[in-house]
Amino acid sequence: MQLTRVLQYFKKRPKWPGLMRAGKHRYLPVISPSQKARAVQALIREETNVKILQNPYLTKEEEYGYMKALGKPQEKFERMKEAKKQKKWPEDISLKNYLEHLNVTKSWE
Repeated sequence: MQLTRVLQYFKKRPKWPGLMRAGKHRYLPVISPSQKARAVQALIREETNVKILQNPYLTKEEEYGYMKALGKPQEKFERMKEAKKQKKWPEDISLKNYLEHLNVTKSWE
């Protein structure tokens, strides 16, 4: 992804008639060695990140139930769930009561 972005880099030029990268007088941007080096470094960085993420620190067996072993975070999570359940919803308001203030100036002639 990074390499294609670098390869698509070009300097701003005035308007070209027709397609800039096709035809007899096409313009191909010059890619500097530093751009190539940065693209390769980014690819290497992405590859190392993928390798690290594919090899987790904990195994599946160790990962199962580790929150119970910690204790406190699990209690905090349970308290948050209970608080969400106990939240009070606002009372229902009918449309008639909601728009009651609009009838204040109405009067019979």
